[in-house]
Amino acid sequence: MSEPDAGLSDSVERFKFVLPARLEYRDAARTFLGFVCDRLVASGKLDAEAPVRVSSAFVEAFNNAVIHAYDRRPEPIEIELEVGTKRLALRLIDSGVGFRLDDVPTPDFEKLPEGGMGIYIMRSFMDRVRFSREGSKNVLTLEKDLRTPEG
Repeated sequence: MSEPDAGLSDSVERFKFVLPARLEYRDAARTFLGFVCDRLVASGKLDAEAPVRVSSAFVEAFNNAVIHAYDRRPEPIEIELEVGTKRLALRLIDSGVGFRLDDVPTPDFEKLPEGGMGIYIMRSFMDRVRFSREGSKNVLTLEKDLRTPEG
């Protein structure tokens, strides 16, 4: 599931949710993610603004799975959250229509786009964003580096 020794090897907390791909379920997972991020802020591993950025990236990823991958069909979305010593990893897994992350253009801010900002927001707020196809599943991975207690 995760690469060996990728910042998760020492002490890892893992959480998994399976929710219908419906926008009204997004906030259930976002609330739990906020709780986890708040704990990381309290321990000094994330700065105070990070929970909003991580939550915004998650919301965009969930919305994209609902709207684009499943075309609003309430199929399952798996959400995996791993908190390691060096990073927070969030994976959204679906069986809908996939895409190539590199094919998503940077929005044209001169035209004030109403949509098409999701991947840009994810890339701006997270340290790493990856998309892969694993068998019949799409896996979008969002990662945020954590600070060590020393700094």
